[in-house]
Amino acid sequence: MLMINKSIEIKIAYRNLLKHPIRSFFTILSIILGIGLFFSVNIAIDSLEYSLYTNFDQSELGDVETWIYLFRGVLMALSGISLILCVIIIKNLMEMSRENQVYEIGLLRTLGMTKTSIFLTIFFQVIIFAIIGLLIGLIFGYFLSNLFFGPLKSILGTFLSIETEFNVELFISPLTYSLTVLSGLIIPLLFGMIPAYKASKTEILNALRPYLSARVDKIKAWGFSFLKLIISLFFIIGSIIIISLSYSGLLSFSDSPTLESSVSILFLFISGTIFITGSIILGGTILPYLSRAISYLLSPILLKIRKICQRNIERNLRRSRNSFFIISMALALLIMIQIIFSSIDAGIVPGARMRLGGDLRLGIQWSSDQTRIPMNTSLYLNQLEGVETVCEVKNTIGKNSKIEDFGLDTNEEFILYVINTSSYVDIHEQNSIYKYEVSTSFSDFIRQLDQVGTILLQEELSVEINKPIGEEVNIVTNSWAFPSLNENLTLIGFFDVLPGIYHSFLEGNAEEHEYCGIISWETYFNITGFGFNQTTSNFWIGCENPLDANNLRDQIQDLYLSLGDPWNTVDLDNDWIYRTINDEISLIKEIVNLILIIIVSILYMAMIISIFGTITSMLMNISQRQNEIGIFRAIGTSKLQILKIISGEIFIIGVTSILVGLICGILGGYLLSNVPFIAYVPFIFKINWNDIIIVSLVMLSLTILGSIIPAIKANRLNIITNIRNRGI
Repeated sequence: MLMINKSIEIKIAYRNLLKHPIRSFFTILSIILGIGLFFSVNIAIDSLEYSLYTNFDQSELGDVETWIYLFRGVLMALSGISLILCVIIIKNLMEMSRENQVYEIGLLRTLGMTKTSIFLTIFFQVIIFAIIGLLIGLIFGYFLSNLFFGPLKSILGTFLSIETEFNVELFISPLTYSLTVLSGLIIPLLFGMIPAYKASKTEILNALRPYLSARVDKIKAWGFSFLKLIISLFFIIGSIIIISLSYSGLLSFSDSPTLESSVSILFLFISGTIFITGSIILGGTILPYLSRAISYLLSPILLKIRKICQRNIERNLRRSRNSFFIISMALALLIMIQIIFSSIDAGIVPGARMRLGGDLRLGIQWSSDQTRIPMNTSLYLNQLEGVETVCEVKNTIGKNSKIEDFGLDTNEEFILYVINTSSYVDIHEQNSIYKYEVSTSFSDFIRQLDQVGTILLQEELSVEINKPIGEEVNIVTNSWAFPSLNENLTLIGFFDVLPGIYHSFLEGNAEEHEYCGIISWETYFNITGFGFNQTTSNFWIGCENPLDANNLRDQIQDLYLSLGDPWNTVDLDNDWIYRTINDEISLIKEIVNLILIIIVSILYMAMIISIFGTITSMLMNISQRQNEIGIFRAIGTSKLQILKIISGEIFIIGVTSILVGLICGILGGYLLSNVPFIAYVPFIFKINWNDIIIVSLVMLSLTILGSIIPAIKANRLNIITNIRNRGI
């Protein structure tokens, strides 16, 4: 008897799948894309990790495990978004199917079908969707993974400085199989149980005479809306807190990730997704009011059908919210990611100029060349074509200097810089990164040093020496590469970050306290009595065209060779000490572009899935509204007008979703771009409006095109059959 019952339930589930082939097709297709994307990303990471360990010794790979964990975590989180969208689609379609089948469920209950049988009827549909989608998704993901091999190989090879060519061998770990199968089965089944459980709780009387429960349902709807409001606020506030906490772990990020920074990056992506989810839930809660406002704005386009479209949106609120959520979610995530990478891109050049001290650096803080290269070399450099300005710079080397009592302990080091203030300002007043507390221009802040006998100090020294601005501080230097000084200088300000001043933007060993100060050449010459021609220095060069910095370095190499000793002893081929902005930004730009391609590809796939969800939701809604459409056709409404009504509804929902997605994506991008200062990857918040407008228009176009399929189906329905039809 039990087997007979199960056979009936499976047959009913199978009948419902065949009865709505388009809905079933797009639902399964969404699962295939979600599973395939998740599986392919993990295969690519597995294969790359396996190939690296197969072809290289552990000593050659450095921090490979940390990079692998970082990329796996971020890409899994992003590809998991596609799975989330699939789950939302399945859950909402099953909910809509349950609502449309209430009358049928009531009849089945009247005929003696148990609540368990009703539950299984819906649940078996989800099982069939999940199994078919998983099996085909695994095959699709297997072939899709090849697309990720090249970009991931280039990214990790660059990060790990691997110059030896190697082939990526296909490898799938048991963990990847397990995670994919579990995600593809358990997550849809868990969320599919919600509509199945609700269907099993259907009351016979309410199902056959649904108007009796209308008032109760309205009260429940208000209560549920209030609950969603609380949940959305909890998500928004919680994500902001997590983002703030995650920033602290990024402060240790330099040129290689640590476990702490990797976890922080992963949590930032997750918290950004949570923020967007909470914001969109909030938008969905007030969707009737938002869509009403948007429909008024679209009145010149919608004309007479505006009221009908808006009425249908509010009458079919589940379908409207489902479409709203998946469209705005996919768009907001895509915009958030684009803003993050736009902000990184905007900070690449200023960050490089900050680290180098200019567009071209000749010598480095601890380079011994500054003890040999005459300062008047700047006169020759200024004559080269393409040079805009040259800043002469000199600094103490080693732990032989102190300021007040700081520098006496073995773990303390004070570095004194000497700079050409006018050239320094010319190079860095525009398109560079600096940070200080006083509200004055960069030029005014630096040009304070033109007053002889003054000094600027790193902010951390304010605590170490306990001296306020305006008082004198004692400076003592005793270095073989720097004249011996013992002088009292007037403190005129503190800085947090200044371009080229190495210790102001790169933290050293946590146990070491390395801080610096700056004086002008006027002060230096006044103290030492040395002449311009007797002094040696390094050089920071500003170029007329920063992209020509490599060519300029070649010219300088020829110049140094022609000048003879000591210039010809300089090894300008050392691209770490003699470094150009091209060297600094090319690596970062290449990596950023490759990562962006991978992430945006994943999110575009999620966007396509969201379009499928919209189409299937609308198809379900058309089936539900057969009676209404039949009446419209009976009173003389043309097929074109029916098409306009269906497309108008989607148009209003699409515009509302895109506007909310834009706002949520920009806010999410701002939160994740508001990163505390990081020397290696500084963020400068930037919105690339061209990309955002193009993505939004593409999304709107796809949404409107997607509405054509349901509209065509609505026009093909028979008028008499429609009027007599109660729904599915």
